[in-house]
Amino acid sequence: MRYLLICIISVYSLTTGYAQIPINNPIDPTDTELNTAVKFVSNYLSEFTIKNKYLPDFSKYWSEADCTQYRIPDRLLYAVNAEIPTYMLGTPTILMAKPEQGMVHIKVMFSRIDSAGKLLVTAITNHYIRHDTVGKLLFVNPMQVVVPEWQTTDYGSITYHYPAYHRFDKKKAKDMEAQIAKLEHDWGLIPIWIQYYFADTREELEHYRGFDFTIAMGNRNKPSGISDGIDNIIYCGGWGENYFHEVVHIYLNKLFPQSPLTEGLAVFYGGSLGHDLAYHLKRLNQYLKQHPEIDLNDIDEFYYMDNFTNPLSTIQGLLCSMAYNKDGITGLRRTMKYPTLDALLQKEYGVKKGEWDKFFRERIEKIEAR
Repeated sequence: MRYLLICIISVYSLTTGYAQIPINNPIDPTDTELNTAVKFVSNYLSEFTIKNKYLPDFSKYWSEADCTQYRIPDRLLYAVNAEIPTYMLGTPTILMAKPEQGMVHIKVMFSRIDSAGKLLVTAITNHYIRHDTVGKLLFVNPMQVVVPEWQTTDYGSITYHYPAYHRFDKKKAKDMEAQIAKLEHDWGLIPIWIQYYFADTREELEHYRGFDFTIAMGNRNKPSGISDGIDNIIYCGGWGENYFHEVVHIYLNKLFPQSPLTEGLAVFYGGSLGHDLAYHLKRLNQYLKQHPEIDLNDIDEFYYMDNFTNPLSTIQGLLCSMAYNKDGITGLRRTMKYPTLDALLQKEYGVKKGEWDKFFRERIEKIEAR
């Protein structure tokens, strides 16, 4: 998914905001409330530019309470990609605007036309706008619109938010607490208070957050998640109270922001897509044997295998496992400090570019044979 999104972004100039956003469903020009809200949303989206370092002054659009609680009050912003704002993943089109529950509800589609002339939709978002007590327009977090339907439970250093139909699993929460305690102890870290949102499926969670659609939706259901390391928030679908993978991102990404192995470290500790690293290494080994044409010397090009194993993050997890087996946490710290895979492989294993394919295939097979 990361590489697909990068390809999408590469076709855009990220230096210019949207001068005028097209409206799919015409709005009565005499309806001042709707037209004012549409202009408000258009102005907001136009501020996501490189010149603004991607982000606007949130205090112009969000309440003081939201801006105090969150550094990024817009919960849609990094929901699709952790690096690129959702509103820069395509050209926006306002699909509709209507009054709803004392607010104005606006849907926006972000899309592009590919080289074959086909429409590629990256996201459809929902925005709610209200007036404050002095008449200023402000966004309302979509989750606040449906929050009465969700439950909240504090356990350890985590505040869990989940649908009313779910019966809170204390055993899973206790297991999560134990894993976090060990991570903090091993790495010498202080506790982090985490807001943790989960539902049975990714699609259900995305709808709750304010999406009708994202490019990550679809295919067969499988556990998945994404973390917000700025405000320490986790969102996951299909894995309940113990999606430790995303907790690792919250705690350790901050320590190694330049490392090419942050995803691998989370896979090493918390698995991926509902299975541990050993499971993915076994599947990867079988796949590589069936596809000798795959060249791991150009590892960044091998980013998709199937819907259940990510080959690149699995290989990154392998490197973290090798470092830990050799030197424990000290080895992991050292490994994570390398800025590139090339530097890591040459220094730690004496492997030069051009020798990666043989090295990785042998290591993957050796690990699986244990």
